[in-house]
Amino acid sequence: MEKLFWGMVGGCTIAFGILLAMYLNQTGVFDRAEEETTTEAMADAQTEEETETQESLAEGEYPADIRSLIENSQGNYATAMLVFEEEQARQESASLEAQRKPSGQTGVSSTTSTTTSTSTNNGGAGKDGSVDSGRNDSHDYFLEQPSESQEEESYVEESSTADTPSSKTDSDFQYDLYRDHVVIKKYTGSAASLDIPDTIEGKPVTQIGDSAFSNSKSLVRVSMPDTVEKIGKNAFKGCALLVDIELSEGLLEMGEGVFDSCERLARISIPDGVTAIGKKAFNECNELIKATLPSTIQTIGEQAFYNCQKMELTKLPSDLVSVDKEAFFDCYKLAPTKWPSDLERIGESAFEDCFAITTVKLPSSLTRLDKRAFYSCTGITELTIKSGVEAISEEAFAACTGIKELTIPKSVISIGDNAFSGCNALESVEIPKNTLSIGASAFTGAIFTEVKINKKCSFKENSFPFELTEDNYY
Repeated sequence: MEKLFWGMVGGCTIAFGILLAMYLNQTGVFDRAEEETTTEAMADAQTEEETETQESLAEGEYPADIRSLIENSQGNYATAMLVFEEEQARQESASLEAQRKPSGQTGVSSTTSTTTSTSTNNGGAGKDGSVDSGRNDSHDYFLEQPSESQEEESYVEESSTADTPSSKTDSDFQYDLYRDHVVIKKYTGSAASLDIPDTIEGKPVTQIGDSAFSNSKSLVRVSMPDTVEKIGKNAFKGCALLVDIELSEGLLEMGEGVFDSCERLARISIPDGVTAIGKKAFNECNELIKATLPSTIQTIGEQAFYNCQKMELTKLPSDLVSVDKEAFFDCYKLAPTKWPSDLERIGESAFEDCFAITTVKLPSSLTRLDKRAFYSCTGITELTIKSGVEAISEEAFAACTGIKELTIPKSVISIGDNAFSGCNALESVEIPKNTLSIGASAFTGAIFTEVKINKKCSFKENSFPFELTEDNYY
């Protein structure tokens, strides 16, 4: 609209100038060369005529064509001014509406804001009353921008709503006090028996922080309230005298190393709701005898029960999906009677030296069996591997001296080096046609004398306890 206004004014001005020039030319104003060659009488006559014309102009008496042009120009100017005023009123209304919106929602960019600020400081009109040319550079010229102070106030107000804890200390704990809960950060007491409170300053205790009770020299027994939902990393690590701990029934998460190196911890019952046992959670708990794991556990982390030699665990969680590296390494008394139906992965040395295991039934869901998974599990007498596993890794069942019969499923494509080496009770082996690779010393030490393999299968000279002939091929 601004461009339309100035275009109309400019056009009218140019037209007015042209017609005025034509009029002045008709009156002889521009015929200076002829004035020098005319007679004095002609000059006097012209002067008299110009005088009359000037008197007529002074009295407002213009020729009809000039008067018509002036009237049209005035009419167009008035129309343009009316349009300009309407546009200005509309923009001022939009500006007021923008001010009512929250900061940051006006839709005006930072670049426009800078331009507008500059134009506003210069004023809307020059000293001679002319309209500031800067208004044509931006259609947002008339929009007021939110001030920096308004933006700062908005930021301060938002920040003040954050739940920033207050760090406090009492006779037993250092803790963080939030609006609706408490996190215990450090135990500062010296009691042998401790009942962790369910509330502090009227707020529920929902979390035990990282290393909160670690390396306590006094704690023997701990009872945890049911309000606690999370135990942090290394929370009770190195509590050398801790024998018994009662966990929260509302517990959902346990961090890594939570009871690492609690050498005298005798029993543990993990409540329903916990889905993972973290890395080194009960590492080197040498006196741990009784452990109860809920069905909700899906992952048992690396070295979770490493060297728990006295732990009597007969039931693995039914929802278990993954057993990580060395999770039950050297758990001599571990003797699960049933294997989870959704188990997908058994990590390296996960059950190595678990001598009490007698039966292993690996489900069809199992897709990964890492090396030394059941190394030296001498108590295994029954081994069933259902179709699903594609590779039996090196030393997976090496030194399992109790296995007598073995049927490898058709899904297995390769058998790694020493996979069944040292299985000196192995009397019968069935290898499917789909198996195309058998590693070195795969069955060294076994006592079976007959086997059938695919004639396209690759193997080493010492893969079997005897030399193969044409009769051993499918």
